[in-house]
Amino acid sequence: MNTVNASTGFSPFQLKTGRSPRIIPPLVDAPITPSDAETTAREIIEHLQLDVMEAQDNLLAAKIRQAYHANEHRGPEDAYQEGDLVMLSTTHRRRTYTRKGKKRVAK
Repeated sequence: MNTVNASTGFSPFQLKTGRSPRIIPPLVDAPITPSDAETTAREIIEHLQLDVMEAQDNLLAAKIRQAYHANEHRGPEDAYQEGDLVMLSTTHRRRTYTRKGKKRVAK
């Protein structure tokens, strides 16, 4: 749960809560400073929104990198024109369509 995702650059916990989890709890309580709860809530929400936007940017960059590296090893595309004859493999089709007659089914 605390592992940083390579694509997003964030851990799921950090994206959900807006902070990294504490590994060891603090021995001494932190001093309470008077602060406005509304401004603190706004800061937390803004921080979460920035983290989510950065994660989305990182995912988009990872998608582009993956597409680039996947396309490096592909050959040129075949250009087919309307009316060209092509051979299709039907080995993984649900039914064979070699039967003739009324019981011939095609989906």
